[in-house]
This record gives sequence, C-alpha cells and structure tokens, in this order.
Amino acid sequence: MPEPASALLALWSDVEPALEADYEDWHAHEHVPERLTVPGMLWGRRYAALPGSPGPRYLTLYGLRDAAVLDGEPYLRLLREPTPMSARMRPALRNVSRWVCRLREQDGAEAGTHLAVWALPDDPDAARSAHAALARRADIRGHLLAERIRDARPLPWLAAGQGAAVDGDWLLCATLDDPRPADAARPGGYRYRRLPA
Repeated sequence: MPEPASALLALWSDVEPALEADYEDWHAHEHVPERLTVPGMLWGRRYAALPGSPGPRYLTLYGLRDAAVLDGEPYLRLLREPTPMSARMRPALRNVSRWVCRLREQDGAEAGTHLAVWALPDDPDAARSAHAALARRADIRGHLLAERIRDARPLPWLAAGQGAAVDGDWLLCATLDDPRPADAARPGGYRYRRLPA
C-alpha cells in the first residue's frame, strides 16, 4: 500500500504566452518527474484552468510524506541546481503562488478528470463545514482539505512581480468528471482539467 501523504504542496502559475508549448513539454516530461525523485514526494498532479476560470492558468499539486520534505537536502538541491530548461522557465513564470499545507482530510482525491479548488480565509470551522458539505455530494468523486503553513520557506528564485496571485489559509479541492456540479455546490472556485504528468 502506498505511503499516505500528510502534507500538500500547491503551486499556481502562468507562463509567458510565447513559451507555453515549451512550458507544457518541460513541466510534464522533466519538472514533475524530477520532483518525484525526491524521497517523501509521493505523487504529483498537473492541471490547466478551464476557460473563464479566475486565477493562474496552471496548478500542480504534490502529495508529501510531511512538510519537512521541502526542507531536506534532495529538494533544496533541485532548487539550487536547476536544469538548463528549469533555469530558462523560472523567469517566464508569472502569478506564482506556492502553498505548503498540512493535509487535514483526503478521500479519493486522485479520481476524476477535473478539479474544483477554493482558497478560503482563516476560518477553520467554515473550511471544515464547506469540506463536509462537498464530501457528502454524490457527484464529487474525491476531495481534500488542507491548511496552509504560512511560515513555510519561500521559493528562493522568485523575483519581484512574479508572485502572490492566490491568497488564503485553507485549500478545498473536489475531484469530479464534470466541473459544473462543483460550481453549483460552492461558487467562486477555480476550475481545472487534469493534464498528463
């Protein structure tokens, strides 16, 4: 049985339009597979925003054994020693938001072709209530609730103007095969389709 994740890394971003094809190839075939070589980085999933969805176009979620994985030498080495393509892509990223989270609830989050995501303010009771309401819905294939760790180490290479597109303290995700029911269940979220990783 796979090791369970107790933490989550969520990364949102846009990329300069002229580099979008290069980004897609790099992210799917180099970046995410490279990250998954880090001990304790258990899985990675890539998503692209649906037309009309607010926020950055891309979202990547990584399941972590625990948040300390991101402070370990194998991960820090990847940040310090980027591949040539990673070094090329870093300055092209825009609207980067990086959340390190404690995974509070998760069930079937790997299912589904689409993902609905809500960034919620610091109200644990409201976040848990919203999660419970989604978890009861028959049309939701999977769900997770994660609490942001505000004092997590930031990305060292982010430059002025690249970051802070998504704010909040709780991350609520619902996986499904059609994103419309989630809009009805809880308006205001980001909507994504799953990409190959």
